[in-house]
Amino acid sequence: MSPDGAAVRALKDRLERHPSATAVLQEHCSVPIRVVRLPVGEQPSQETLRLLEVSDPRQVHTRHVQLLCGDIPLSDAWNWYVPERLTDDMNHLLETTDTPFGKAVSKTNFHRQRLETRFPNNATGIVLENRAVLRRASDNAPISLVVEDYLPGALKPQP
Repeated sequence: MSPDGAAVRALKDRLERHPSATAVLQEHCSVPIRVVRLPVGEQPSQETLRLLEVSDPRQVHTRHVQLLCGDIPLSDAWNWYVPERLTDDMNHLLETTDTPFGKAVSKTNFHRQRLETRFPNNATGIVLENRAVLRRASDNAPISLVVEDYLPGALKPQP
């Protein structure tokens, strides 16, 4: 755990109370959270396919982004998602804009099924890692597997 373990635990607790990590980060950022797309080069793993309840990797799209408050990085997030379980408008937002994932799919009224929370060692630069499946409220279908790596900037309010 980071040198400020209380701040990491507070972040973990806030994230556990809200389905949207972006909304939690926005609470401590005075400007709109900015999303920067990062390269994606790998296919979804067999575990990802199993968690998303699909059999073909072509059914899954991958989105890798960094969330920033101004120029301060807050988190690095991977989303493996099933486009056929989202609306055309949601898919358009995810494919063509920098809209945060949670905001783009908010009309699904998704909830998080937490899989794992880790506290990597300080050498990684990551203070907290969450893995979760996001499930659509209407039928509990998995729409995304998310891995979120929180960085030190997420621990304190940003101007």
